[in-house]
Amino acid sequence: MLPSPTISCDDGIDECAMMQGEEWEVLKSIYPDVCISNDASPFGRMIKLEIPVELSPARSVTIAASPETHSHATSALTALPPLLLALILPPEYPLRASPRITSLTCKYGWYPSSDLHTQLAGMWTHDSQGVLYAWVAFISGAEFLESGDITIFNPSPLTLLPLLESYDAHAQDAVFAETSFPCAICLSPHKGRQCVRLACTHVFCRSCLTDFWGSCIREGDIGRVGCPDPVCVKAGHEAGEEDVARVVEEEEVTRWKWLRAKRALERDPGMVHCPVALCQTAVPSGEEGGESGWARLRTCPRCEFSFCAFCRRTWHGPISECPLRVTESFVMEYMGLAEGDSRRGEIERRWGKRNVERLVMKYEEDRMNREWISRCSVGCPGCGVQVEKSAGCNHMTCIKCQQHFCYLCGEKISRTEPYKHFNVIGKICFEKLFDVGSL
Repeated sequence: MLPSPTISCDDGIDECAMMQGEEWEVLKSIYPDVCISNDASPFGRMIKLEIPVELSPARSVTIAASPETHSHATSALTALPPLLLALILPPEYPLRASPRITSLTCKYGWYPSSDLHTQLAGMWTHDSQGVLYAWVAFISGAEFLESGDITIFNPSPLTLLPLLESYDAHAQDAVFAETSFPCAICLSPHKGRQCVRLACTHVFCRSCLTDFWGSCIREGDIGRVGCPDPVCVKAGHEAGEEDVARVVEEEEVTRWKWLRAKRALERDPGMVHCPVALCQTAVPSGEEGGESGWARLRTCPRCEFSFCAFCRRTWHGPISECPLRVTESFVMEYMGLAEGDSRRGEIERRWGKRNVERLVMKYEEDRMNREWISRCSVGCPGCGVQVEKSAGCNHMTCIKCQQHFCYLCGEKISRTEPYKHFNVIGKICFEKLFDVGSL
């Protein structure tokens, strides 16, 4: 049997020092953010590593007080706070000695270090060419945790989980900032720090989105203030207040809110204006709906005047009928009297001749308007707004409430199959999609 070759102590230490240096350089090139320090000491190289724990894809993490208790909190996370590993590489590492772990801690104390210490120590062998890379990969890949859903035992689940969620959010933001994304507007790649990720998860460069949304808001076209991705455009998704505030200036956010409120009022079939002459604020529909008497109650948000939406007079309760307008009653009485009647003179003296003549003129104008509207337009079956058609087909879409209806008979028709209505035998609209005649 041939004797094994011997290596002098100094040659072995020099070789170990060279291998330690190579291992550190390789580790720094692969995990630059993990390597904190590498200092000399009388006992060997003192190394500190800060190793983040990545969960990809996101995994369910449950924090429980103990295995026996039902008190727990759960959340889906993509990252856990890093572990700080302090160790000493003795001069004989890696050929004849293992690294000595001097400290193993984790932020927020979310994992017991003793369990992990034992697992790391068992990974070094005498024929190992270096174990630091394996340790970092083992921790960063969350291999020390169970596969699938993760359960962590901690005496304060409701306190620890928000801390882990906060760290996870910051970790995702950091990854997003360093990742390149193609902008679908300018077709150029940009780093995440120059981009905006919308609530729908689509990403666009901030400059393009700011110009696009700002232009839409200035022009009053707030329906286009949303994700420009074709999928979201087709679905009609509009941006929320949080996304808008992140993209455009405060002045434009204020205008966007005002335009949204204005549009909501215009689309509200029950919207009326405050009857107070110096107010005239638009008042939306009340909370009560249906045929209840309370549905007529309106309270102006500006002057707080409560009134009836039907007669526009001071609120008279849900049971009382709306009174006939005072002016309309005496105008009709005045017009029903013969010229030169003494009662006409009494009305003129009480209200003033010029005022009476003005009210009569207005009444006649209103009457002719009502007659023309009744003769030349059709009421929307959804909100009641009158619609006049000068040309085109008889399939109408109300601009106020978006109700689809037939211009000939006034019936509601299907939004998805509107032309089926004109193919029903027996209806007066049968085969009259382009009939411009009136009923």
